[in-house]
Amino acid sequence: MNAPDLLVGVDGGGTRTRAAVADLEGRVLARGFGPSSNLQMLGLEAVGKALTTAIEGALLQVPGTAWKGEGPAWQSGRIAAACFGLAGVDTREDETRLSQWVREQGVAPRFSILNDSELVLACGTPEGVGVALLSGTGSICLGRAADGRTARVGGWGPLMGDEGSGYQLALRALRLAAQTADGRAQAPTLLRAALTHFSVPDSDTLMHQLYAPAITPADIAGFAATVLDLAARGDAAARELGDEVARELAVHVRVVI
Repeated sequence: MNAPDLLVGVDGGGTRTRAAVADLEGRVLARGFGPSSNLQMLGLEAVGKALTTAIEGALLQVPGTAWKGEGPAWQSGRIAAACFGLAGVDTREDETRLSQWVREQGVAPRFSILNDSELVLACGTPEGVGVALLSGTGSICLGRAADGRTARVGGWGPLMGDEGSGYQLALRALRLAAQTADGRAQAPTLLRAALTHFSVPDSDTLMHQLYAPAITPADIAGFAATVLDLAARGDAAARELGDEVARELAVHVRVVI
């Protein structure tokens, strides 16, 4: 078994999980990817699988980590420390549950469990003071003052919040597309874009696909990029939707400040 000589950082969101492996000087050596690792939406078992997929995917690219034993690749003993910034880590109980998983799996002797908004604040502000705004599948805003006081807005998930997120933008666009299909609204470009994005021939088929049991908020949120592209190209309906979510994100920042 090799002496610990690697650091692992994990960014887990509502759509995918990304892991980076670095040497002890911080030079990134490899990256790995997995599905969503949002604890509130998926539960601990699914999050564990996503973390394993992403971390192993990165570790196995690092020279000298061709693990052939039983169990996860980190059992080679090369990870000195790890940081997990994960969506859905909102309470002390969430941290405790994930910490127990990390210990039981033997990922690293030293580690920290954080909400993913902490990663943006750490990366964007050298001293960790400022405001971090995330808008992906979900949305959240975190602020920290120089004296250590913190404030957090959002992060309530798709049922209770996530205003300004990709999911909410896509959901509003899909509702407008449905209203267009039955004559209550006039957004034909959005309707056509929705049919194309989800690879369906008509609005009835689109409805059946979106209500399928396997559909996830991340699947819905994927349509947001198309909506923003339409807005950038001047589509009036898409631009109005984009302006709405921008205003909602601005409220997040204003309240945190």
